[in-house]
Amino acid sequence: MNGSDLAKVLTRAVARAFYETRHVLIIECLLNYSALRDDDLAYLIGMNTKDLHKVCAKLKEDRLLEVYTRPELKEGQTRPVNRTYYWIDFQHTVDAVKWRVYKIDKEMQGTAVPASERKEYFCNFCKASWTQMEVLDNFSAQGFLCHTCNHVLVHDADRHAVGHQKSTRMNNQFKFITDLLPQIDSVGIPEKTFDEAYANARVVERSETHQAVNSVAVETGLNRPTAVKGLANTGPTSLAVSISTGDGPSEEEKAAEQERRDRISKQNALPEWMTVSATNANEKFVLDDKTSSAQVQLKKGENDGNTAKKDALDAKEQADLDDYMARLKAEQAAEAARKAAEEEEEYESGDEDEVDFEDVAPGSGTSTEATSPNAGTPAVDGPPAKKIKMEEEAAPAPADEDDEEDDLEFEDV
Repeated sequence: MNGSDLAKVLTRAVARAFYETRHVLIIECLLNYSALRDDDLAYLIGMNTKDLHKVCAKLKEDRLLEVYTRPELKEGQTRPVNRTYYWIDFQHTVDAVKWRVYKIDKEMQGTAVPASERKEYFCNFCKASWTQMEVLDNFSAQGFLCHTCNHVLVHDADRHAVGHQKSTRMNNQFKFITDLLPQIDSVGIPEKTFDEAYANARVVERSETHQAVNSVAVETGLNRPTAVKGLANTGPTSLAVSISTGDGPSEEEKAAEQERRDRISKQNALPEWMTVSATNANEKFVLDDKTSSAQVQLKKGENDGNTAKKDALDAKEQADLDDYMARLKAEQAAEAARKAAEEEEEYESGDEDEVDFEDVAPGSGTSTEATSPNAGTPAVDGPPAKKIKMEEEAAPAPADEDDEEDDLEFEDV
């Protein structure tokens, strides 16, 4: 048997041993037909396409089959659609089986424990376990003693052996796999691609009621757009390289470069309504050619009359400013004189008000009782005499009112 036949036997055995029936049916169909489209495979096993993709996803995850997608054009249609194909790459499948067997074997054996840390002495009384180094300092004629209860320990090196029995059982059950793997490695498996698998594929015979629409594969190069509407140049058509032995650019190259710069400058020239100033026709805005960035400078006219006109305007403005300052100083002086006159008038009016007051010595009797709180006392070291305003004498009361008061009679109550 060659490597491909041995790989087929191994794939069948693994599928029947570890997978469900629907997975086994898919593997059998792929082994018999080499490569199948998703609708043909769904027809063979009696399953819809959506469920088939879910089942095949599990097999693809375990590397038991491969998936290939390509655009195809159906009859009567102009737009291609992607169709999915399933096939088996035996090299990947064999490698996946080897890896799974190795992982399962390691899980069965467990983590290896060093001999110095392995507990081989056990106490049947307190159920304690000890290593060989731990019991060397406690022994008797019957054997090593327990550090907890001083009972004799029992030596059993295989009691806690990790995965020994499970590993043995696994090797017996995986013998059909472990026997085929060395044979496959000795023979070898030829490489296989999807094109080879599709070329060797068998045609699926369908019933008249379940006929499929024929489709033709679309080549990848023809599916790539070569032009876009409105875009004529899709890329460089030729490439030319020139080699010169002279130092630096030649005269022709310098002339061509200058011509190119002049052409670009002419294309980038600003319109007249942007370059000419709206306030002064002799001022223009131009681009600075000395720098790479677009800097706008103000270019003044060369007419000397502009400078004289500007000086005349400056002299006139200075004369107006001087005139304004002179008027401002005159207004400030007039305002100061007006304020001084007002203050003098207020002072004179205050002196006129003091004429109506006379000096009265303290203690002098007057008709007014509220002249001074110190009335009737000698003015010794007292305050200076105050000026009081003389009140006009009250007009005498009419005689009729006095007569009426005298006529009042009082009655005993």
